[in-house]
Amino acid sequence: MASHMSNGTTRDLISSYYVQGKQIFLIPLTFPNVTQAGCNLERISYGGDVWELRVDLLRPDEVTKLPTKEYVLSQLEWLRRGSDMPIIFTIRTVSQGGQFPDGAAPEALELMLLAAQFGCEYIDVEFSWPESLKQEIVKHKGSSKLIASVHDWTGEVRWSDSLFEHYIKQDTYGDILKLSFQATDIADCHELALLQRKYRTQSSKPVLSVAMGPPGQLSRIISPISFVTHPLLPAPSAAGQISLAQVNHAKYLMGQLPKRNFYIFGNNISHSLSPTIHNTAFAELGLPHHYSIHETLQIDNTVCDLMRKPEFGGASVTYPHKLNIQPLLDSVSDASTRLGAVNTVIVEDGKSGRTLRGDNTDWIGILRCIQSSGLTKVDVGLVVGAGGAARAAVYAYQQLDIQRIGLVNRTRSTAERLVADFSPSKIDIYGSLAEAPAANVIVSCIPADDVSEADIPEHIFASGAGVVIEMAYRPPVTALMRVASRQARWKVENGVAVLKEQAYCQFELWTGRRAPVLAIREALDKRNAAKP
Repeated sequence: MASHMSNGTTRDLISSYYVQGKQIFLIPLTFPNVTQAGCNLERISYGGDVWELRVDLLRPDEVTKLPTKEYVLSQLEWLRRGSDMPIIFTIRTVSQGGQFPDGAAPEALELMLLAAQFGCEYIDVEFSWPESLKQEIVKHKGSSKLIASVHDWTGEVRWSDSLFEHYIKQDTYGDILKLSFQATDIADCHELALLQRKYRTQSSKPVLSVAMGPPGQLSRIISPISFVTHPLLPAPSAAGQISLAQVNHAKYLMGQLPKRNFYIFGNNISHSLSPTIHNTAFAELGLPHHYSIHETLQIDNTVCDLMRKPEFGGASVTYPHKLNIQPLLDSVSDASTRLGAVNTVIVEDGKSGRTLRGDNTDWIGILRCIQSSGLTKVDVGLVVGAGGAARAAVYAYQQLDIQRIGLVNRTRSTAERLVADFSPSKIDIYGSLAEAPAANVIVSCIPADDVSEADIPEHIFASGAGVVIEMAYRPPVTALMRVASRQARWKVENGVAVLKEQAYCQFELWTGRRAPVLAIREALDKRNAAKP
């Protein structure tokens, strides 16, 4: 029976984010068969940090009461193939608010041991399980972290110092403590928030605490670790659970998530795709922010004024401002320094106040397009041109550790300046494509009308798989793209693909959340369909 076994290392995002003070979102999967999520799995994941696989809800059919090891393993393998988010493996019994039989401790242990063997990052182990079960899973947990959890649905338990201290002392096996009690009044949320603040300053061990039920919804909005649902799930895993978008909207209304304004600074940018990309992403995650175009011939007072405003959240920077924006910034990244260009402004709030940092995501757009092509090995990477985009391509090659780089440019002195800036990488200069060697990756950074099909020799396309990235936006299909499309197993990406990938990275730098790519893709498709 094939399986994904642990490699001995586990990503403990919960503890890491908890110490950093970053709110953590856990998404319980409530499907009887997680494959029912299909392509929606990615969209459900947006904004989340960790999956919770509710094993007690898994059912291969309507007759089977307990899922078999084989069925649970198939669910884990499908989830792992479809997402790189960590997994909490949870079995909740009937008395714990779930559907697993109360008397089935041996079967539960067998499944927990499977989760440990598989390499699940977290395994939920209720206090109420027999002591022998807890000792056995502690002995065999491997790299998995255990969540010591307790649930009480009576509404009779009140949040207090003594409550926290009691369970902290009683927790002899958990790496993380989870306390979930039924709320009867919003005051329960207030009391819990005070306790969370107190214990967070006293210990780095995460305490996952939830006030359950509709009266406890406030706790789900403000808690350091929060379970959230999604409209594409069959149902929430508990009463009072709300979506991540609802959490963010509520935080905005409470003044805990201020609206920020983002911009693109540049010239001749009225048709930019960036507002559609970023405003769609903000809306998908329930963020109150707004992104708009600010077109200027130069970095003038209007740009300076926008960047000084407290509601300024960040900016994309395009031609011709990528160099001239830098004097307005407090710092720039290593990538921006190496590339001589800033295309992203990030606002950072720290103990010393508010600062503006410049970064460059152009090279990341190229790198991600190469990675998504499926290439497993690149012997030679070619770059056509020696301008700013070519610098981004060379930098991307360096980050991918491509050992041999070829630079094709008519003016050798320009090419030599680029090569000098990227020492000690081995970069060979060629005056034309005819002189260039066969490559697995080719990034073209020159105007599309500078080359015809007759100028493109077939020998530059290495046998086997490869990818061409055409940085020019117009025409939609260039001469290089046409020739590359005739090569067996070669893929072709255009400048719009790079633009989107670098924009997704900008969103991640601004929000700390993965860009909701599927929602953005739908919005861009609608935009294109609406064009006359």
